[in-house]
Amino acid sequence: MDSGRPSQVAIHAEPAIKWQGAASQRFSNGLKALGIGCTITTERTRVSDVSVLLGTTLWRNIERTGKYLLVDRASFGDPEYVSLVWDGHGRRGNHCVPDGYCDRWGKQKHLVEMFRWDIHGDRVVLCGQTEPYSPHYNRLEDWYDEVEATHFRAHPAGNNPTGLPRAYDWTDCGLAVTLNSSIGVESVLKGIPTVTMDQGAMAWDVSSHADGQIYTPNRRDWLEWLCWTQWSWSEIEQGKPIRHLFEDI
Repeated sequence: MDSGRPSQVAIHAEPAIKWQGAASQRFSNGLKALGIGCTITTERTRVSDVSVLLGTTLWRNIERTGKYLLVDRASFGDPEYVSLVWDGHGRRGNHCVPDGYCDRWGKQKHLVEMFRWDIHGDRVVLCGQTEPYSPHYNRLEDWYDEVEATHFRAHPAGNNPTGLPRAYDWTDCGLAVTLNSSIGVESVLKGIPTVTMDQGAMAWDVSSHADGQIYTPNRRDWLEWLCWTQWSWSEIEQGKPIRHLFEDI
């Protein structure tokens, strides 16, 4: 085994969550292809120095107690692709993107269409999420109260506590306002100028960070970087394409 790699990894999965059963086995296959031993467990506490955590909702105690690789929803291409990030959520974690990265956008661009920037909409849409995942806000309502918007787009698993009119799509949207949700990636790809208000947002580099500003940068370099943060299940199961994630950790 290469120096710096763990000898044993625990994969934490909840079989009652439909996608996690098959996903845990595929991740296990990938680790074994890399020569890394692993066990699959439902334990909510740490059982290994290095943990692979499927999903974001069940493993907070493990996140607080040591090294972990989070398997999270991809920025696009879900469910074929997932995000892989060490020791944090979104940009606060380490995606191990190599210097001089290139070429992965060519493999993933069939998953999503990128539209030209359009700044002509009248709506300012506040995009909801289910948790802050931010050191700046203890409650989402604290963030909502700071944002001046004309409409609210609720998270599929959330509600609308703002009293603003609901927006169900991007019709007539001239500015999208997000905290750090992946909806910011969607709005940027749709060509909608976007505000992100937490540094963990995956769209941070192609958005502005204060209400009312319009920022329409070139997105190609960002897309190349973004594609190195997410991997298909077939790649994960093969192991080789994600080898760099387990070197010198």
